[in-house]
Amino acid sequence: MSLVVSADAESSPTNQIPQFSTLLWDIDGTLIDTTHLVAAGLDHVYRKFLGRTMPLSDIRAIIGRPLSEQVRIFGEPEQWGTNPDEMEAEFIRYWEARRHEERLIPEVIQTLIAGKQAGRKTALVTSKNHAEIANTLPRMEIADFVDAIITADDVTNPKPDPEGVKLALRLLESNSEQALFIADTVYDMRAGKAAAVKRCAVTWGAAPRENLLAEEPDFICDDPSELRNLLGIA
Repeated sequence: MSLVVSADAESSPTNQIPQFSTLLWDIDGTLIDTTHLVAAGLDHVYRKFLGRTMPLSDIRAIIGRPLSEQVRIFGEPEQWGTNPDEMEAEFIRYWEARRHEERLIPEVIQTLIAGKQAGRKTALVTSKNHAEIANTLPRMEIADFVDAIITADDVTNPKPDPEGVKLALRLLESNSEQALFIADTVYDMRAGKAAAVKRCAVTWGAAPRENLLAEEPDFICDDPSELRNLLGIA
């Protein structure tokens, strides 16, 4: 298993990994494979409304930030003669027209469900807004297995600020020592660190492995089966 533990735990054997009673999950790039769809959608919106774009590698680097920030990556849309709300709506239209490209990662979905069935408190902490989550959540079929959902619209300061992670802990009546945040971007890792929760970086999402390692996550998983083993789910 590709378990990277922070320096103080690097020598700890796998069987000494704590059994977290609270699991916090990111969505895009963690539970569902959407990196290509997010990048293509933003590229489309930038070209349509701003007449410009950026390399896909640069677009991938801003995945994990809220859509409201992504549409402002070149500055306030008004200075380009457009409306940010229209840009966000077009992104969602583009996504929904191609929702068949949204690929669930069944092994990870099943791990979330199994964790909840085993009694773990479970929350989603996502940079999606309410409109985005309203479309995607039914297709994931996990609503009955989560205790709380924190979106970018539910906080004043979205990831990488820890506000969303801390709100999830309050709603679940958990503390940071009990929690593990499972996610795929550097923004998630920074939010988790600032909230003082343990962090598991997964490498099948938007961020390159080396970028995640630079954030010094407590654990890193390169394959969904490793995540299941980490969580002690048979």
